[in-house]
Amino acid sequence: MKKIVSLLSVVAFVSMLAAQTMVSTQPTQRNVLIEEYTGVGCQYCPLGHKATDFTLRAFPGHAFAINIHTGVFATRFTTTYGNNWASQANIQGYPSATLNRHVFGNSGIHIDPGQSFACALKMRDMASPVNVAASVDIDPESRLMVVKVEAYYPGNGPGDFNLLNVALLQNNVLGQQAGASSYYPENMVNGQYRHNHILRHLLTGQWGDTIHHTEAGSLFVKEYAYVVPNTIGDLAITNFDDLSVLVFVCQDRTEVLNVCEAVRTGSKAYIAYGAAGGEECSMDYNPYVEVVNPTGKAISNLRLEVDGQTVVRAKTIAPYCKDTVVVNHATIADMPASHQLYGQTTAVKLVGYTTDGAAVDANGTPVEIHYADADIYTAEGPLTMSIAYDAYPQEVSFTLAGIEDCRFYYERSGAQSDVGNTVSYTLSPRSAGLYRLKLFDTGADGLDGTVTVTDASGNTLFSRNARDLYVWDNIYFNITTDGTDGPRGTVVGIDEVEQRAVVGDVRLWPNPVGDELHIEVATEIVRAEIMDVTGRLEMTAVGDRINVSSLPAGLHIVRLVTPQGIATKKFIKQ
Repeated sequence: MKKIVSLLSVVAFVSMLAAQTMVSTQPTQRNVLIEEYTGVGCQYCPLGHKATDFTLRAFPGHAFAINIHTGVFATRFTTTYGNNWASQANIQGYPSATLNRHVFGNSGIHIDPGQSFACALKMRDMASPVNVAASVDIDPESRLMVVKVEAYYPGNGPGDFNLLNVALLQNNVLGQQAGASSYYPENMVNGQYRHNHILRHLLTGQWGDTIHHTEAGSLFVKEYAYVVPNTIGDLAITNFDDLSVLVFVCQDRTEVLNVCEAVRTGSKAYIAYGAAGGEECSMDYNPYVEVVNPTGKAISNLRLEVDGQTVVRAKTIAPYCKDTVVVNHATIADMPASHQLYGQTTAVKLVGYTTDGAAVDANGTPVEIHYADADIYTAEGPLTMSIAYDAYPQEVSFTLAGIEDCRFYYERSGAQSDVGNTVSYTLSPRSAGLYRLKLFDTGADGLDGTVTVTDASGNTLFSRNARDLYVWDNIYFNITTDGTDGPRGTVVGIDEVEQRAVVGDVRLWPNPVGDELHIEVATEIVRAEIMDVTGRLEMTAVGDRINVSSLPAGLHIVRLVTPQGIATKKFIKQ
């Protein structure tokens, strides 16, 4: 194995940025790092892989994974680093994981991989004291890999020093995996299991490179070089496209403060992935793409082809950076008379952009974004939901939230006394309207029985075998009658329930938003107040265009004061 060679002996620490950087200088939320401890001989490890992959899909561009093959079940893909990481995390069984090496309970930093989605939701709500960005260049002939890293502290960071880690991963490795056909058959390719996120090497050593300055305004810049060997252990490295690099900063050897994937350098910009930003209490959806600029020059005036129509987005993306671009807006406005399966697909292609004032053709590959998956039922209430529990009912929970008032009406979990029983719950929210049902299994292994929902007359509305239950979040009930039960709490953390009906429909775009938020409402806006999810006032403004560039990334609420009344709406700041 080749030793690390430092290409830069100078590490920059500055209080004011004098040049353009890859890394953002604005406050951001923490990204998610799942370190999964696994092995090819581990029968239940595919369940962990499945749960991790679900979390990665749920937080595209903000969640990343490292699969560490170590322990009694790891017969391949091991490294010299895995044992020490596992020892620090006090890994006792497999599969196991850590999420940002954060303590979520009373048992240390290790979690069950099935808990990764719930823990990721909490982690994304935390502000990050440091922003990280990186680029990676690989010369196929010499096999020389050069990783450039930048870390910026928008505020004072924790501790007198932090540790920066650069991890080399390998993907798309086909091979044997115990339990694969039973627990993750969709990850099988021609009878072999596809292994991803495999830890191959740490360019910064076992515990990372020291960042000595963590005060507000500090910028850490460094390059690392590594000659990629032909094989690491028993695994050949022949396709550089299967390699990826993650960069993360730790407070010490634990508590990951932030993480990013290094952008691979190239000659033209491209779309990395497409997804859709939706709101918890809305049927509005905003499909977007992440555009990567792998070149050494800034790009702007992005030309996209959306479902065959050309649109231009006047966004500037710095060299070796990436950013999200909203492509259109969709909403589910009409409720079905009985039952409807809803879904939308948008095809997006990057066809060009501007660099140094000249137009450049991108010749991008089309990306399909499937979104707005909704299984909508209209029925007379009260509803009855029955859950056939297995031996682990405490792993299963559900919520029913109102779309109009953005409140939880039910939050329930199974109990030990429910083992092997079918338990019925009455769902009778006090007001007629649209409600979203979510079911979650922290074990990520599903139930042996079914989940069934019936209407007031006993007619079956919804019945699904729960063998594949991990997170079901696309089930909606349009209940046509008033019920008896009031809300149990708030979804967004604001006590006041305000009626949008007197104000009319409110539309925010783009959502997610970068710098400027546009508001569409059929009345005068006297004042706009923007709050965080706890209800704390962040800023006020007047007009239908608000500069939100100073807001931290994450979920925010805009409260509109109008002559007709008050309305609230949520948006996501990138």
